[in-house]
Amino acid sequence: MKYKMIAVDIDDTLLNSKKELSPTTKDALIKVQQNGVKVVIATGRLPYGAKKYADMLDISSYGGYYMSFNGGAIFNARGECISRTYLDRKLVEPVYSILRPTTAAVVVHKDGKMYADRKVNPYTDRPSRSNGLPLNLVDDIAEFVDWELNKIVIVDEPRKLKTIRESLLERFGCKLDAYFSAPYFLEVMPKGINKGKALEIICKDCGTSLGEVIAFGDNFNDLPMITSAGLGIAMGNAEPELKAAADFVTDDCDHDGIASAINRFVF
Repeated sequence: MKYKMIAVDIDDTLLNSKKELSPTTKDALIKVQQNGVKVVIATGRLPYGAKKYADMLDISSYGGYYMSFNGGAIFNARGECISRTYLDRKLVEPVYSILRPTTAAVVVHKDGKMYADRKVNPYTDRPSRSNGLPLNLVDDIAEFVDWELNKIVIVDEPRKLKTIRESLLERFGCKLDAYFSAPYFLEVMPKGINKGKALEIICKDCGTSLGEVIAFGDNFNDLPMITSAGLGIAMGNAEPELKAAADFVTDDCDHDGIASAINRFVF
């Protein structure tokens, strides 16, 4: 099979556990582009965070793409937004009403800035560290938000987030999706918006079939992309459920799993 596109998650997939892009992985992704394979950055991060790694891999020179907000915003190689989806603003208050009594911190984004309520738990600063942006604290997220949201991020210990997820889906499951991008990050998304759907949009935009795509990921928000791609590859450090759904399990992110799989399936 000749693959024409490679989609890669960022955290714990493209980047190692130290949040670094290794020279070996970078060189492999540059080499495939030089051989006519497009690269797609697929992340839950802000556009700013996605573009940073798109630029490192020079996808603008090879006609690649990057998606942020788990596919809620998709950009082509020229940085033009080709698709953007928002949560129904009417859901912000009822969703937040479930979160107010909990210890979970709630994070939202606007114009490259991050805002959070004033709750403090051991994971509160993780979104800020992941995106390299400061958290601006506000008293009440639902009262503060007056713009269209791509997503809401809920941050707390995994056990508590699982309970919150069950409550959200029981009440709003027909209107939104909620899935984990890390054990301590629960992402609240517009219904039906995910990395798999975004990959489908990208393929239509450039005339590639999903069967000609290799996708790499490690967590639950990567599952739709892994299962929709022609070859879905789980990192060695991936969640067990993702490994079970993948076509192949490669080395972990600290041992250049992307590069070794590229050498196996592309070269």
